[in-house]
Amino acid sequence: MLQNVIVVGACGKVGSTLVRQIFERKDFDSKVHTNPTRIIGLVSYSDYLFNSKGISQKDCLEFTARKEDFSKKPVLDKVISIAKKTKFPKREEVVFVDVTASKQMLSFHQDIIRKTKFSLVTANKNPLALCSFEEFKELTKSPARYSYRCSVMAGAESINFVQDLKDLNDSPTLIQGCFSGTLALICNELEKGKLLSEIIKEAKEKGYTEPHPRDDLNGLDVARKILILARTAGYNVNLDDIQLEPFIPKNYFEKESIEEFIKTTKELDEEYSKKVKNASKKGSVLRYIAELESVNGKPKMSISLKEVPKDSVLGLLKGTSNKIVVISKAYPKSTPYVVEAPGAGLEVTAQNIRRDLLSQLLPKRKVF
Repeated sequence: MLQNVIVVGACGKVGSTLVRQIFERKDFDSKVHTNPTRIIGLVSYSDYLFNSKGISQKDCLEFTARKEDFSKKPVLDKVISIAKKTKFPKREEVVFVDVTASKQMLSFHQDIIRKTKFSLVTANKNPLALCSFEEFKELTKSPARYSYRCSVMAGAESINFVQDLKDLNDSPTLIQGCFSGTLALICNELEKGKLLSEIIKEAKEKGYTEPHPRDDLNGLDVARKILILARTAGYNVNLDDIQLEPFIPKNYFEKESIEEFIKTTKELDEEYSKKVKNASKKGSVLRYIAELESVNGKPKMSISLKEVPKDSVLGLLKGTSNKIVVISKAYPKSTPYVVEAPGAGLEVTAQNIRRDLLSQLLPKRKVF
């Protein structure tokens, strides 16, 4: 089986890393892979490349070097139309890959699932979190056509594990985790005695935060991730069902300027230093935790900054790693299912997208 890939958001950081990895790791080589991957399409905000026989490494790398990182509907519609009109041999399939962070991609995902026979792999969590539960079920009903593992924890074993539990009629009764590498870093740096405003400033300079740090600190990114996990577990929930407490008070998000925003967080330095000291006196540390708890089948979701024992599963979390704890009938509180993994990182995310591409082929493989 030859896999023809069209990368949407090819000029973004993840997209360009993915394209580079496909060539560097020789995914296209049938001597290395039984089911080789061939890039036939690259889509940016305003332009695209398409060649049903494959785009050369030189042309791919030149395209991805552009400074654009997401796509708009007219360009996407044109690429879908071209792909639909192209006659591919029976031993070839077409997979679109969404590596954008755009909030406007839901209709694109729906078009692929509703109007084509193509598959889709996404690292973009927004279509899954900003749609209705019925739309979520429509998108995800066929794992052979729609993979979204990389929308949470950069592709670590969270989405697929929760999917398996649901299919085995053992949906989680508790999902608890730290889903922001940025906020994990801030908590760990606070423990070292650093000031909150200085940590935020340094994290921004090193590229650990979103372009505007408030997009990490408001907790919305974490909310989308726990929502996707909850829906994957089969719960009919929406963002409005989450009791969300931002990492810092809401009124600090009113500053549009990044410099002004970071400057105002100095007002919180003393307060957060006290939070750390008070937790330490109890043998605890601070963690920004998202939680889904099911009581008699009714889900309750919350996100907040909490004190947890220093030697607990989440208390032991270091650096920018993410961690998830899942409890179900098969995995009781005494022996929960735990995964710790990088919550971000271009190389890890790109590689796990390539893993998702492999899983798209599995249902179609023939046993001889």
